[in-house]
Amino acid sequence: MPTVKNRPRYDLRAKILSVGAVGMVVAALVAAAGWSGLGSSQSSSDQIVALDALRLQVAQVSRYNSDVSGWQVAYAWDASTVGPQAAVAADSANRAGFVTSIGELRTLLGEVDVETMTDAERSLFADITSSWDAFEAVDDQVVALYQDGSEASKVEADGLVVGAGYEQYYAITSQTAELGQSLTDRADTLHDEMTSARTRNGAVVVVAVLLGLTAVVTLSLVLGRRVKRSAAEVNGALEALAAGDLTRTPQVASTDEIGDMATSLAEAQRSIARLLAGVVGSSDVLATAAQHLASSSSQVAAGSEETSAQAGVVAAAAEQVSRNVQTVAAGAEEMGASIREIATNANEAARVAGQAVDFSTATAAAIGELGESSKEIGSVVKVITSIAEQTNLLALNATIEAARAGEAGKGFAVVASEVKDLAAESGRAAEDIARRITQVQAQTTSAVAAIGEISAIIASINDYQLTIASAVEEQTATTNEMSRSVTEAATGAGEIAANITGVASAAAESTITVGQMSETVDELARTSAELRTQVGSFTV
Repeated sequence: MPTVKNRPRYDLRAKILSVGAVGMVVAALVAAAGWSGLGSSQSSSDQIVALDALRLQVAQVSRYNSDVSGWQVAYAWDASTVGPQAAVAADSANRAGFVTSIGELRTLLGEVDVETMTDAERSLFADITSSWDAFEAVDDQVVALYQDGSEASKVEADGLVVGAGYEQYYAITSQTAELGQSLTDRADTLHDEMTSARTRNGAVVVVAVLLGLTAVVTLSLVLGRRVKRSAAEVNGALEALAAGDLTRTPQVASTDEIGDMATSLAEAQRSIARLLAGVVGSSDVLATAAQHLASSSSQVAAGSEETSAQAGVVAAAAEQVSRNVQTVAAGAEEMGASIREIATNANEAARVAGQAVDFSTATAAAIGELGESSKEIGSVVKVITSIAEQTNLLALNATIEAARAGEAGKGFAVVASEVKDLAAESGRAAEDIARRITQVQAQTTSAVAAIGEISAIIASINDYQLTIASAVEEQTATTNEMSRSVTEAATGAGEIAANITGVASAAAESTITVGQMSETVDELARTSAELRTQVGSFTV
């Protein structure tokens, strides 16, 4: 199972980009659906345009059918008024109109777009062409009969005009009407299909938009809740740190910047705990050394008093003086050993205090970085808020489009309303995150202040250690002087009586020095107790 350290990093930037990526995918799908529907509508529209052009050509064929038949009837009437031969002569206006119309008709028949027709329509068009061929064949017979000039030929020609000629006219009229109706039906069908396709495409686009908005809002809420939980966990750890509790560590499993911040905070807590443990140990050592020093001071004081008491009888009891001097020498040696031990412990305490100052400075810097990270999270929350507002606008647009769709869009209106509510919830979650981040920043400031107080305390400890070291050096010099004096007294016991005044004076000085050392030991004991009390305010 992956841990926080070995899991792939999924930072806040990637999370925000994932929301944008989902939105882009939704936009691409909507664009694809719209493009597909547009292409289908364009194809249907092109076919309708082609069918309309074809219907116009068929209508023109029908009109030429009327024109040509009318011209034929007109020059047949001329055969009765001006004579049959004159009626079909080249200068006959009605005959010339007939020839012109039939020529234009033939041109139109050649331009008809038969590729747009179905097989049945092409068959109908072939029948129309055949009917015109038959009509022209009848017309050729009529012209030949009129050119004969006889009455019998005229009567026969008139019979062809109102007989076979009319039959072809009615046949062409029926065929063009049937072809025109077929084209009209196809155009109407295509128009209905195009309308249905537009309706379906609009529904698909609305559904895609609503689903996309739902996905974006859901992803935003999920990411927002995760960030909120992580920020709350870090905030709780900072509050505990500000209260002196180092056992509360942030339990954040994310691999983003908040996870990094939580890891740094946990490491800072461990560093402070180790530092305080070291300070406690040093204070214990310091207290023990103070006890030893107090014991040695008592012994030195006793020796000094004994020396003063025996100074009055030195002249009569030189041997007793010698023994007392040896006792003093032994006490001085023991005091020297105790002072050396105090010097060692004082130097160690000074070193630990220096390390404590360094750790406090590093911890303050790490928590300062937590404050900067909180500001960056505030910027991220602003982006999430902006996304929620845009989502709300998209949901509003979807509601408007659903309202335009009427009954078919009621379901979409409900979904759009839910998306709008989700967007509002996302905005509120983002505001809550911003408020908690502000709390985190405030707690970070408190933690920095607390660490500053710790640094001040440790600096005070360091000053005390320097004072103790200075006092120990003075005691060392004094003890060396005492040892030298005692040695001289031992080797010159015969001269003790003559120098008893000097011995008494040295004993008095020793008493004063021991008093000063006792005061120093008391100060050291009070400092150790204060340090222990201040460190004890933290829960490690």
